[in-house]
Amino acid sequence: MELTFRQKTFLSKLLDLYHEMREPVHYSLVAERLGLSGSTAYDMLRLLEQKGMVGSEYATPKPTSGPGRSSILFFPTAEAVDLFSRLAGESQEQEEWEEVKAHILLSLRQGKASDYQGLLRELLVKIPEAHSPLARCAEVITALLLSLRETRHTFGRRSPVSMLLETRVSKLGMSILAGLVLGLSLADRKVQWLLGDFHKYTEKYEASLQELSPESLIALHRFVQDVLRNLKTAP
Repeated sequence: MELTFRQKTFLSKLLDLYHEMREPVHYSLVAERLGLSGSTAYDMLRLLEQKGMVGSEYATPKPTSGPGRSSILFFPTAEAVDLFSRLAGESQEQEEWEEVKAHILLSLRQGKASDYQGLLRELLVKIPEAHSPLARCAEVITALLLSLRETRHTFGRRSPVSMLLETRVSKLGMSILAGLVLGLSLADRKVQWLLGDFHKYTEKYEASLQELSPESLIALHRFVQDVLRNLKTAP
């Protein structure tokens, strides 16, 4: 169920209150925490209830000497908890991707690429630790490109790698790119020793590639182009 930013913010506050109080909460408390009127908070809770993110129950008053009124209390549903768990995971994956991208490109720009074997070994250690599919794809394809550079391959305009990156962005194209670079790299005995049992990483790459959204696929394609530009200008 799609939620607006305002609805997500409201639901997040309800989750916080529910965990804090360990019981369903009255809409007036949610209104107070968000600085809203009681009627606005109530209407939003009812809307979220229609979307399956919130549940409600009636709380009967404790016995008193006079008549009392029932109160409507609200609580987040399992769907709401699951939604925010997924959002938290996506946020962590995005953060990991940004860190991986920045580290690799900065290493290349600052001359660390002059020691390709060192950077390659670093990436081979990190690949199994990646949680983000996008970060894992970036590390694998960079390791492959660095290994190809070890064969004295030049990434000019007529290079098959460069030409392939000029085609339309697709998962098939990025899959072919990895296979092409691996095949060219393994023609060199020295690189064969460096890569070792690399097929397990290419399997991870293929599996992660299939998980990428169209936006993430474009981000990966642009990243590879950036890596290639750095490799072209490196001594």
